[in-house]
Amino acid sequence: MAPRALILHCDRKTAEAGREVLDSSGYRSVVATDFGEAMGLLESERPQLLLLDSNATAINSPPLCENNGRGAVVAVAAFDSLQAAVSALKEHGAGSAVDRAIPYPKLLLQSFGCCHATQLAVASPLGVVGASPALKESVELARKAARSEASILLSGESGTGKELAARTIHSNSSRAARAFVPVDCASLPESLLEAELFGYEKGAFTGAVATKPGLMESADHGTLFFDEIGELAVSLQAKLLRALQEKEHRRVGGTNNIKFDVRVIAATNRDLQQRVKEGKFREDLLFRLNVIPIRLPPLRERDGDVALLANYFLDQYAEADTGISKIFDSEVLRFFEGCPWPGNIRELQNVVRRMSVLSEKVVITTGDLPKEMLSSDRERSLSPASATPVEPSGMSFLEAKRQYLGRFEAAYLRSILDRHTGNISRAAEAAEIDRKTFYRLLRKHNMQPLGFRAWTRYA
Repeated sequence: MAPRALILHCDRKTAEAGREVLDSSGYRSVVATDFGEAMGLLESERPQLLLLDSNATAINSPPLCENNGRGAVVAVAAFDSLQAAVSALKEHGAGSAVDRAIPYPKLLLQSFGCCHATQLAVASPLGVVGASPALKESVELARKAARSEASILLSGESGTGKELAARTIHSNSSRAARAFVPVDCASLPESLLEAELFGYEKGAFTGAVATKPGLMESADHGTLFFDEIGELAVSLQAKLLRALQEKEHRRVGGTNNIKFDVRVIAATNRDLQQRVKEGKFREDLLFRLNVIPIRLPPLRERDGDVALLANYFLDQYAEADTGISKIFDSEVLRFFEGCPWPGNIRELQNVVRRMSVLSEKVVITTGDLPKEMLSSDRERSLSPASATPVEPSGMSFLEAKRQYLGRFEAAYLRSILDRHTGNISRAAEAAEIDRKTFYRLLRKHNMQPLGFRAWTRYA
């Protein structure tokens, strides 16, 4: 049975907003707007959680403590007896236990007018949101690397936050007070990129009407960040290598060498070792850049971080875009955790902001999910390709066995989810495995139970 909660607030709209938050957290809530009504509901509902607003009880009992002149909220959880709840309501003798009682303290406290709230997202010492082992390993490497002057090579898929990581490394380094200068190696043609990087003298080429310092000079005593270094033309790679080795360069059209002092961080979504084999990247430059390699894991490898990031982005955007603080229903977060997120953090950020803007409710539910996410998930999870027999030719026995078992698992999961219309509890019970294991298998095969429910709802 769901735990029960009583909300006492003089404004019914505020109380109803609080009830929406609590109900989405798994409570069964009732609302009262005056002391007498609350006492009656205490007797009939016997709630385990009590939320009180000072204005609603001021007539019948002493006022609650004040937070900067605004009425505070007292939460009392897990009463030993009905009398304890009555005493708390009359005397307000219990301290706040909101953080331990519900998973959404920030939104609930804000809805009651309190000025103090809890940050739900977990941030690393370098400002990267997440708590997964895969991320912690990368963050620890970045923390150690930030203290040094060594070159760093950040690798990872598009959207994993490589530039953010580079900026946070810079801000935690001894060069933090100086410039952080990004160089986008993929967006400019070779001729323009050379002029941007090294600068040029007046008259060096048509249109060079004045001398212009390059990005290397702009980054002097700071950090020079090469984004998508794998796209740099081979001819420019040789010039860059020489400049980094000698710590000096020459402007386009110039004759004088210019000294510079920079810390270099490079990033790539390419396999640079493979680029070296293909003759598209200089091995000596790779050695120069790859002093401290740091791989940023994709979202699909960061167990538990998707929900943290989704809440973090929602906290950033909801109130700014709509004027209302919002939360995700727990089923939405479970859906997010199972998505493959090929665009990684950037894709998740955009989806969260879109849902935040378009949803008119305080609690964002699965009904607010973009339709294309639901339909693509349904198509992926029902794809017959995943159930085709393994063709063992050219495979070892163990590899063929692994693929066969993987396809069996996927086909079994599709079948049992179809049978139970996406209900995880019933499907796991029928499969005779626990819910945690069932969710792990769904993530492994990029399946979403909501896709099975949404198919009948939206088809």
